[in-house]
Amino acid sequence: MPLLTIKNCLDPVLRKTCLPIENIDGELVTLAENMVETIRAAPGVGLAANQIGLAQRMFVINIGVETDKENLITVVNPEITTMEGNELGEEGCLSIPDVVAEVNRASQIEIKGYDLDGNEVHYEAEGYLARAFQHEMDHLNGILFWDNLAKMKRDILKRKFKKKIKEQDA
Repeated sequence: MPLLTIKNCLDPVLRKTCLPIENIDGELVTLAENMVETIRAAPGVGLAANQIGLAQRMFVINIGVETDKENLITVVNPEITTMEGNELGEEGCLSIPDVVAEVNRASQIEIKGYDLDGNEVHYEAEGYLARAFQHEMDHLNGILFWDNLAKMKRDILKRKFKKKIKEQDA
């Protein structure tokens, strides 16, 4: 399966609100399989469809992130149904490599969506996994993790990232 190119934060597709997926078919299943391989190679915890250039409401995520067992799942048309608590924690993003920051998120969430067989799925998550689900949901809504930061901190991180891109291009 081919590895997909992960778009960086300067790509406009990451600022689009992703559209609901109308049909789960073989093409979507293949896309999800390719996303799983891409996230393994990256490596990362989650990958939203718009991070590979498709403004569709789907992501893959490792729900085994806080265990020794990898458990990558695909969630189609996800929605957060409950959010509780509040906690500050470090986040990074495959679309903003080598940049991390402390982001405030709900400490517990419930999420629902569909699996690749079209069955409704529900997940309850807390801690780091709750943070990862919220991060991927933000992507589907055109939000990057640094949008949750104060303007000055966000501007510093953006300059750092743009400088790194210029150094790579040189």
